[in-house]
Amino acid sequence: MTWPFRREIQPLDRLEQGVLDDSTPLASLLRHALIIGGRASSEPLQTWALNELRGYGGSPESTIPDYRRIKAPIQADSHSPFWQRQGETISAVHLPDFTRGKITEDIAIPYGVGELESMVSRTPHGKPVCLSLHGAAELRAVMSASEKYRRERIVIDALYWAVSPVVLHGIVDQVRTRLAQFVAELRSTMPTGTHKPTPEQVQRAVQHIIINTGDNSPVTVTAPMAYAESGSAAVATAGTTEPKRRWPWSR
Repeated sequence: MTWPFRREIQPLDRLEQGVLDDSTPLASLLRHALIIGGRASSEPLQTWALNELRGYGGSPESTIPDYRRIKAPIQADSHSPFWQRQGETISAVHLPDFTRGKITEDIAIPYGVGELESMVSRTPHGKPVCLSLHGAAELRAVMSASEKYRRERIVIDALYWAVSPVVLHGIVDQVRTRLAQFVAELRSTMPTGTHKPTPEQVQRAVQHIIINTGDNSPVTVTAPMAYAESGSAAVATAGTTEPKRRWPWSR
């Protein structure tokens, strides 16, 4: 008996199917992109996919893409012997002087896409996602010990950014859209009937994924066109030398 030939489903085929199906987890799509980038030795594609999967927590803030930069109000939970308040919006000027210009309503979201999707799904309807301020524990202690708060016997229990789940969903959607853009551009360079892109085709497609970072550097291959055959290295944009910083976990 002769068995019919079955073509192996390529990562690009799976990626194309997934970006058209909103029920496909974004992390799964990024893993397919990671494999495509690995086969083509595309360092920029691999770096971007890994950062979106793992998060940008170990990277300098300036390398976080612009679509992950948002505005969110600063809120505080507090109590005194006579009352308890939650979700009170405060201005950055109400924080200690040493935070001036360092902590504002502008924040970069460093978490991986899986964590972002989890934050959105587990947040009750109508409630924000609460992301702790940098050094929140120290800030609470300093504010609670200040004359203003001590005189009125006010204790600060929590300080955080109140982020709308809709905004986090928008970040996830931006990533999915860029993957769809990558697939469309890659398919446009491949002859009809082919399923395995060449390294050069992958590199050309990556150049059309516009991902500007905090220092306005694009995450693309440098010009002129450079691509890597198996065993060689792709040319990527230079990284920043800023020191790493730790990012807070959500409350």
